[in-house]
Amino acid sequence: MLLNIRIKLLIILSVLFFFSCSGSVPQIGQIIWQINYVKAPESNKVIPALSIFILIDDEDGISDIENIYIIHDESELFWKLDTETWSIKVIGGKNWLGSNNLSMNDNSILPEGKYRVMVIDKAGERDTIQLHISSNMLKLDENIRFPKLSIESDIIIESDFTDNSLRIYDQSMDLLKNLKIEKGKINKSVISNDTNNKAYWISIYSFNEETGTGLIRGPYLFNE
Repeated sequence: MLLNIRIKLLIILSVLFFFSCSGSVPQIGQIIWQINYVKAPESNKVIPALSIFILIDDEDGISDIENIYIIHDESELFWKLDTETWSIKVIGGKNWLGSNNLSMNDNSILPEGKYRVMVIDKAGERDTIQLHISSNMLKLDENIRFPKLSIESDIIIESDFTDNSLRIYDQSMDLLKNLKIEKGKINKSVISNDTNNKAYWISIYSFNEETGTGLIRGPYLFNE
C-alpha cells in the first residue's frame, strides 16, 4: 500500500515538474518592415532607419517575451529590443512588437543583405526569421522632396505623395496619435482636442509607393 502511494506521489511530482518547466515556445507569425528616411525640420542631413514590427504567437502572452534581436551577421551588428525600448502597435486587434527607428550609431547607411530577427522568451525559448534589405532600398533619389509642415494656427501640409500621416507625440516623444491626412491644412485645435492638449511634437510621414520606403520630416514643436 505504502509503495503504491509513493509511486503515485512520484508520478504526480513528475507531472507537476514537467508542466512547471515546459512553457510555450514563441513563434514569429508575421513581420512588417520598411526603410524610412528621417530629416529634421531645419536640416539637410538624412538619417536612414529600419522600421520593423513582429507578430508573436506565444500562449504565455507578450509579457513572457524577453528580447527581440535584429542581427546583421555579415557586419556583426545587432539591435536589441526589450520592454523598455520596443513599441507596441495594435493591428487587426493584435499586438505587434518592434520599433520605428533602428539606425546606425553614426547615422550612416544601413548594411544591405540578410538580417536575422530573433525572439527570445523568459525561458530562453526562441524563434527566428530572416529578411533581406536590397541595395536599391538604401539609395535615396537626390531630387526627392521631403514633405514638410508649416505650423501656425493651422498646420499646413506640403507633400508630393498621396499617402501621408501626421504623427503626434507628447513631451517625452511617446506617440499619441497617428492621423491619416491629405495635402492641405488642419486646425491645431482639432489635434489639441483629440490628444487632451498633450500634443508637444509633430512629424509628417509620407509613403513612397515607387520605392516602398517612407519619408519622415520632424519632429516639429507643436506650439512654436
